[in-house]
Amino acid sequence: MSKKILISTVFISNIIFASVSPAQISQVQSNKNRLGTFSSLVSLHLYKRGLDKDVAIQKVSDFLVGKDFENDLMIQNILSNFDKIEHDNVVEYIANSALYSKEVDLSSYDTLIGMVQKIENKSLDALILKKIEKISLENKKIKQLHSV
Repeated sequence: MSKKILISTVFISNIIFASVSPAQISQVQSNKNRLGTFSSLVSLHLYKRGLDKDVAIQKVSDFLVGKDFENDLMIQNILSNFDKIEHDNVVEYIANSALYSKEVDLSSYDTLIGMVQKIENKSLDALILKKIEKISLENKKIKQLHSV
């Protein structure tokens, strides 16, 4: 009888100590929130600015061109090529565009020029324009690969 109690106790303690701790759960949740789709981050930004949640989601889906996964990859491409542009600035730019019913296509050269110019708040030189052209072509390839 005492052997069964001892074995049961060891078994239960192994289950308890091997299970996921609350710290691990909160770490997974924070990573999940940080890695949310870009369109949901833009919608959240609009919601925090006072729009109804459903209206914010609809605005973003109407004016942000492309699928969520494509847009996430294109944003990463933009951020990796520009040191001065931060994720929050891009979210704010796209949120403002959606708010004023302007279509945003992250593979469009014109859109990228407008976004970089607005965020950096200066005129763009030939080197930056060349970099934007490269990013635009890469983003178009991303769209083509994921539309197949």
